[in-house]
Amino acid sequence: MPEAARNGAGFWSDFGRLVRAVGRAMGVTLKNLGRKPVTVHYPDVKRLYPDRFRGILALTYDKETGEENCIGCRLCEYICPPQVIKVEMLKAEKRNFAKVFQLELYACEFCELCVQVCPTDAIIMMKSFDLATADRRELLLDKDRLHAIGLDFEPSWATGNRLRDMQAPPKPAKAPAAKGEAKESTE
Repeated sequence: MPEAARNGAGFWSDFGRLVRAVGRAMGVTLKNLGRKPVTVHYPDVKRLYPDRFRGILALTYDKETGEENCIGCRLCEYICPPQVIKVEMLKAEKRNFAKVFQLELYACEFCELCVQVCPTDAIIMMKSFDLATADRRELLLDKDRLHAIGLDFEPSWATGNRLRDMQAPPKPAKAPAAKGEAKESTE
């Protein structure tokens, strides 16, 4: 078979595959043309987040005493992979406090390790991501701003104590005592 005939057959087969591919793509477009859009008009309409959504970080207060929960232990600072948390402890008569607590949110990985190691559940994740800004300096959060975020947004389910409880090994099941063994031990 001459070379020109083989090239012509290749062209028409490629052209046929192209037409079928375009037809399939247009079919998907026509099928979805009548569907209701799933776009959320964000600033006006707030989206509901699932229970396990983990967003921005915040600091908490003790609801009973009104004191901040952070004791300045610096565990969050030590475990943070990108080293974006800075804590200075202030020793008081009754307990310790965080004199300085800074979080560089623009470099945070949201790995949640700081939440997991906090012994007092002072740092938690919120059900929001909404801190968009044009100035990076506004994402350098101090203690007061982190407390305000904790009051403004709904907290996530994941506190340090709950996460540690999930990671603890299960307790072994108690073996049921046999009837004969129970009678012997009582006699």
